[in-house]
Amino acid sequence: MKKASLLALLLVGTLLLGAASAYSSQENNEDRVDEHPSVIVRAKVLAVSPYEEIKDDWYYNGKQQVVVEVMRGRFQGQTYEIDNYFTGISYQDMPIKEGDQVLLLMELDGSRVLSVQLYEYGRDRYLYILLGLFVAVTILIAGTKGLKALLALLFAGAVVMLGMLPLILQGRNPYIVTLLASALIAVFSLVLYGGFTARSLAAIAGTLGGEVGAVLTAFLFGHATRLTGFNADVEMLFSWGMPTNLDLRGLLIAGFIICSLGAVIDLSQSISASVFDFRRSNPLLTFKGLFIAGFRSGKDKLARTLTVIMLAFAGVAMPLLLLFAAREMSYLNIANLDMIATETVRAMASGFGLLAAAPVAAAAAAFLASKGLDSKKTGRV
Repeated sequence: MKKASLLALLLVGTLLLGAASAYSSQENNEDRVDEHPSVIVRAKVLAVSPYEEIKDDWYYNGKQQVVVEVMRGRFQGQTYEIDNYFTGISYQDMPIKEGDQVLLLMELDGSRVLSVQLYEYGRDRYLYILLGLFVAVTILIAGTKGLKALLALLFAGAVVMLGMLPLILQGRNPYIVTLLASALIAVFSLVLYGGFTARSLAAIAGTLGGEVGAVLTAFLFGHATRLTGFNADVEMLFSWGMPTNLDLRGLLIAGFIICSLGAVIDLSQSISASVFDFRRSNPLLTFKGLFIAGFRSGKDKLARTLTVIMLAFAGVAMPLLLLFAAREMSYLNIANLDMIATETVRAMASGFGLLAAAPVAAAAAAFLASKGLDSKKTGRV
């Protein structure tokens, strides 16, 4: 109980610290856009006029007038009346109602407001609710193990956001940085789950082997297919002042590796546990016997995980596949598009990461188990 309470307090403290930081930043809720004298602020919709049809405009087919009040920052309490135009294209329009929270883009000239327009929905409060529900249900159903999983996720997020990405932005080699970040996440997660034991060490070795396999696959075929790493998301980042000399291909491959990390950790942990279980049930098994038994036991897990990974990538690429189906593009055209090559290399890098992790985890666990090491504190079978 003490261990579970300590984990719970650590998780709650981390979440509260993050929430306090987010709220503090929202008190000055102005996201300055460097290229233009403008800020983004949070506002509440006070009133919305009835929809008015526009008949003589080639682009807009309707509008409504919206009264909004700025909620935070130096313009707090000020109200503005804005025209909200509609094009008839669902993903471009912003239908809103009284009581909604929205973001406003305010063009400034010093302290004087030149113009105000609707920028985006205020979605974050619902995301906080969703996150809170996820944490609560995870703890309710999974207990201490769920707490450990949440702490591992928080740690992984911190490593990526506070370590990996800033180093890549500084121009560090994205492959080395990603491997180091993956190793750090794997060590923390596996030690948190199972303690600093032989089983954890074998799983860490398997994870590192899998990540090296994924990096090599992504690097070799990313270069062979001449992936650019440029897409709409990167274009948006550049428009917000990101350095244009970034290694986009390296950044793309770094994303590949992080995508596969969770599955590689899970597979390595499963195979490692199986090998040590075989050793405990039959202490006469040698390295070779343990390796074969562990690898065979991991084949089912490997096959299931590969299926999950490939279906996940297919689901993410569904809008892209729908576009190709609708336009009836030729196979030659589709197979050579940068975006298709990107998704293919992404999926294959994750797959090869899993395929490399299985034998490495089995070999590492078999070696440690054959030496008489176990996960218990005694260090012996």
